[in-house]
Amino acid sequence: MTALLLLFSFSALLGCSSAPLPVQGKSAPSDLYEKGMTAYLGERYEDAETTFKTLMNEFPLNRLSVEAQLMLADTYYGMERYEDSASYYTNFSALHPTHPKAAYSMFQKGMSHFKEVLSVDRDQTATRKALFAFEDFLKSYPDSAYIPKGKELISFLRKRLAEREIYIASYYFKSKNYKGALGRFRDVLKNYPDTGFTDTALYFIGESYMRLGEKKLAEEAYNTIISNFPESPFARGAMDRLKDS
Repeated sequence: MTALLLLFSFSALLGCSSAPLPVQGKSAPSDLYEKGMTAYLGERYEDAETTFKTLMNEFPLNRLSVEAQLMLADTYYGMERYEDSASYYTNFSALHPTHPKAAYSMFQKGMSHFKEVLSVDRDQTATRKALFAFEDFLKSYPDSAYIPKGKELISFLRKRLAEREIYIASYYFKSKNYKGALGRFRDVLKNYPDTGFTDTALYFIGESYMRLGEKKLAEEAYNTIISNFPESPFARGAMDRLKDS
């Protein structure tokens, strides 16, 4: 009888040992999210980064993991790690296009690139990336509350790219590379007609043609300025050039 009791007890112990034991020290998704948010709002971005990544790794199927992905993008944005924030915003909007914050995410992707826009005398890769991002945002979420700001930023970015073309064209012109200058000034007319530099481009197109011996083409450019931009400071110069031609 005693032996049977011992055998039964041993079998029961084996059964208990096969049952899953509770995981010690593993926070619930809600606790991790709250901890991450507290760190983020306190601008303790490194702690927020670690916590949101832990939530995403340990609970990938939990709804708060989706929220953590967006908050991780916001965290990188706060840390001024704009390449990382752009990457996470891109992934979020691509994976969750119907999420209530998808429009915000795509707008912030543009803002991440916008933060890296350089002065007109430097490379404009970030300017182009920001412009493409905001244009995609306008197409994807035309009813978003961020649309007015997006349009404002698009206008700024297009003007910056036009300024870049004027900057390079002017360098060519000063260097007496008149063919190179013509190409750049024409690009301004073709690609950025709404940025306020049309009269500038036309005047220097005329000047470039004049120096290349293309008098008739130069006169066409000057006449266009006088007809379409009579109030432009370049209109007087165009009139003087026609009188001298």
